[in-house]
Amino acid sequence: MRQQLRKLQLPEKLRWNHNEWYRRWLLRQLPSGVDSALDVGCGLGDLARSLKAGEVTAIDANARMIERASAGSDRVNWIHGDVLTHDLGRYDVVTAEASLHHLPLREGLARLAELTKPGGTLVVIGLYLTATRSDHAMEFVTLPANAVVGLLKAINGTGGKPHDPEMPMVMTAPTLPEIRAAAAEIVPGARVRRHLFWRYSMVWHAPEVH
Repeated sequence: MRQQLRKLQLPEKLRWNHNEWYRRWLLRQLPSGVDSALDVGCGLGDLARSLKAGEVTAIDANARMIERASAGSDRVNWIHGDVLTHDLGRYDVVTAEASLHHLPLREGLARLAELTKPGGTLVVIGLYLTATRSDHAMEFVTLPANAVVGLLKAINGTGGKPHDPEMPMVMTAPTLPEIRAAAAEIVPGARVRRHLFWRYSMVWHAPEVH
């Protein structure tokens, strides 16, 4: 059995949402003026509501998440379904925020690529398993930085909200070498970067069809 993503947890009051930390970065990677966008594993829909596109679709396998997300906006086409099997189109923008590790890595990534139109953009912010020497070395920076940000957020009243209690949690994830290998095979040319706070990003521009 794989180890959990993190062994150390801050006190509840110092915990905070790492996905929100990277959401602005994710949105900056997206082109403007696109016709269609899909958010995969949308959860409560915060990212989906932030996507700028003529038509925004969001899908999640958890019925409760879709029920709550759809109550907050009717601009998004909310779908309760399995992204691997649900009948979906192709989109100018596909996003996956902390959701790819809920799927089998290669099958999930291949599906995200399939849903991206030629010339479109796929952006993933994902979790990776701390496994390599460089991962463990990164912890010497990540752990104190995580505590500092948690303390600052607690002081200004925005801490203590690491995730919604109804949000499904998966405590395992692929390693960065596994993610890089899958990306090289399935979405060649994708840019995969390690980020602070146990996240990686993947940005892929689907080739144009000539």
